[in-house]
Amino acid sequence: MMIPTRGKTKMSSLLLTATISASLISMLIPIFSFAQAPNSITVPPPIITPTGTRIGEITVLGNKSFSTAYIIAASGHKVGDPCSDRTISEMKTNLYLTGNFGARSGDPDIAVRVRSEEPNPPTGSCKVIIEVEENDTIKGITITGSGPIKIEEIQTLLHFTKDKTVFNPNQFLRDTTDIQDLYNRRGYAIAFGQSTGIDEKNPGVLNIEIVVTRVGKINIVKNHKTKRRVIIREMKTKEGDYFNRNTLNGDIRRLLNLDLFDDVTPADTDMGGGKIALTISVVEKRTGIVSAGIGFSNRAQLLGRAEITETNFRGMGETVNLLWEAGGAVSRSSIELGFTEPWLDSKHTSLAVQLYDKTVYRFSNSLQNSVVSSVNVGTDNRYNEQRTGSTVTFSRPIKENLRGSLSLRGENVRTGTLDLSPSNAEIIQNGPIYSIAGTLMHNTRDLDVDPISGGFQTSTIEIGHANIKPVLLSNGSPVTGAVTGSVSFSKASLEMRQYFSLSGPRKRGKPDEDKASVATRFILGSSLGTLPFFEQYFVGGAESLRGFREDRFWGRNMFLGSIEYRHPLARKLKGVLFLDVGDAWGGSYTGVTIAGFNQSPFNFHAGIGAGIRVGTPIGPLRLDFGFSKEGGRTHFSIGNVF
Repeated sequence: MMIPTRGKTKMSSLLLTATISASLISMLIPIFSFAQAPNSITVPPPIITPTGTRIGEITVLGNKSFSTAYIIAASGHKVGDPCSDRTISEMKTNLYLTGNFGARSGDPDIAVRVRSEEPNPPTGSCKVIIEVEENDTIKGITITGSGPIKIEEIQTLLHFTKDKTVFNPNQFLRDTTDIQDLYNRRGYAIAFGQSTGIDEKNPGVLNIEIVVTRVGKINIVKNHKTKRRVIIREMKTKEGDYFNRNTLNGDIRRLLNLDLFDDVTPADTDMGGGKIALTISVVEKRTGIVSAGIGFSNRAQLLGRAEITETNFRGMGETVNLLWEAGGAVSRSSIELGFTEPWLDSKHTSLAVQLYDKTVYRFSNSLQNSVVSSVNVGTDNRYNEQRTGSTVTFSRPIKENLRGSLSLRGENVRTGTLDLSPSNAEIIQNGPIYSIAGTLMHNTRDLDVDPISGGFQTSTIEIGHANIKPVLLSNGSPVTGAVTGSVSFSKASLEMRQYFSLSGPRKRGKPDEDKASVATRFILGSSLGTLPFFEQYFVGGAESLRGFREDRFWGRNMFLGSIEYRHPLARKLKGVLFLDVGDAWGGSYTGVTIAGFNQSPFNFHAGIGAGIRVGTPIGPLRLDFGFSKEGGRTHFSIGNVF
């Protein structure tokens, strides 16, 4: 017995008087291959019964598994009901539609036969005879081709057992629908093979043949620069594997997060034999950027900038970048050279190397002496750090959405000769620093560049060592109380980001679809040992606590909480409302006053404001205006805050 995929059966108008519609019968009959079934259920010639004749007796023949009482009850009539042609027709239809009869012959006229004998005038009653052909009793169940789902799970969905259960095609149809729903919920596509149903050669054995769709071939189209293997290696869907929609959706997300494509569109074609051909169509981005111009930031002020970046070097998804900046607040140059290999080996180990001689600006305005003294250090009035060194980072996935990384850093740090009083001069520190850091990253964002759903969590532990050289005052004496010599430290931080779309997920095929969303961020950081001033946590400014100047608060501990409401205003344009709360506190530099601000004990500092985001090929341009208890500030930068 098999489940066909096509076929129609017309019911004669003779059954239109039945209580069950003929359309339902015509739908159920072909499902289980009643191949020889006639176009109608034949009703014997009517026996004319006198008006008022009642059923006096009902006899059941041919039943083995079902009791006489059950069959009479299932017929919908009983002793005492009118003995009429309508009653006989209804009893036959009701019994046939139970699905318990006639599956072997496929002939409704053999499945259930109901007739009445000539009425007995003296008693005013008639005898009704019901003759049935019961379906096969199930003696065994065979499930084949279950593939990625265990047979035991499928068995729990079946209402049939090996313990003398009579096969019912109606119930079997519901069971096969439940099986298909189980596979669909897990992302798989299935069909049932031709042998599904009662075994024709071995009656009593119920066969369930499942054909799980496999990927027969993967085609990559419209990739002009990006090599095929760069795309294939990001996909967990492989040729020969079971096709899974959930896995494919993850593949599309990973391909978009490469930031090499404007669009990635999948399509599938039936190859027959339970296989599909999967076609991945991509629209490549312009990955090479050459830029030169003048830039401005709250930290560095006005500076010249030239950059060459290629994020798809050799068509292999490698990144090479060269950045040069000159001028800025202290008229110093910076140069950075970077290279990233995303697939160092078959385990998806990545390598990132950065070489640099760069200037880091800590504060957005000049420093002020809080103590009048004739003995100071240097003449500069802006704090900066000249960092020369390199960072090497290895990372590898641990499991789905979880990645670990190990970073090695070695730098020589030189602080500018600041015009500071002896009480503040301890922030002037020079010397080499080395550290090793381990990080765990959990990423479920729908799109890394501009997420509207999912989350991103990181936890980092860093162990470092520095050798700080003493700084001399203008009179040649060392700074009293300064951190010098060989020092060691460790730092730990935890960051959690979560994104909530207010109007559902992005539609398939529209990876850059703008939707209103809420974004949240929470960061905790703490340290042990002796930290150089430039290794502390800094909070304040465009990247953290808006409404305050850059690096307004510093210390060996920090926390930061932010929430943003992001609303699309036009294509590539968003409006933002934000609230930031944070602080940094504690450590060895509590006596330092920078630009009139000294370090305070732990406190909640809040900034609130609004901003806009303009989408560009290099990332969102960001303009925020924040208000705090220290006034209002305008912040300009590139990329989302988080």
